[in-house]
Amino acid sequence: MNGIRGVDVDFLDAFNEAARSTYPDEFLCMVREEDGIISEMVLLPGTVYGDSHSFLNQWMAPIDYSIAGSAHSHPGFSNEPSDADKDFFGNMGGVHFITCQPYDRSSWRAYDSHGDPLDIEVIY
Repeated sequence: MNGIRGVDVDFLDAFNEAARSTYPDEFLCMVREEDGIISEMVLLPGTVYGDSHSFLNQWMAPIDYSIAGSAHSHPGFSNEPSDADKDFFGNMGGVHFITCQPYDRSSWRAYDSHGDPLDIEVIY
């Protein structure tokens, strides 16, 4: 997991707000870590949000070694990764977040690059 030890609660709130604002489409972004804490969404130009998928233009990503993975939303009530999600995770860093309805502090889950659940502490 490349030294990720927590996720900032402000990141979770912003991530869930972004998911609510793009609903019923999926939201997708990259995530940045600072000192082992996931703290920021990285939005890329050209990202396409769709009702059953989203597309991220990886070539638009900055050269930034603090990018640790991705975050996206599901329009339903499941935060389990699909097979397509797991394929994406393998190419995009070590920690990935999925949130789902009702898009609150308890509706997210973190996964590693293989799609296995991670236990990550929320930093208040």
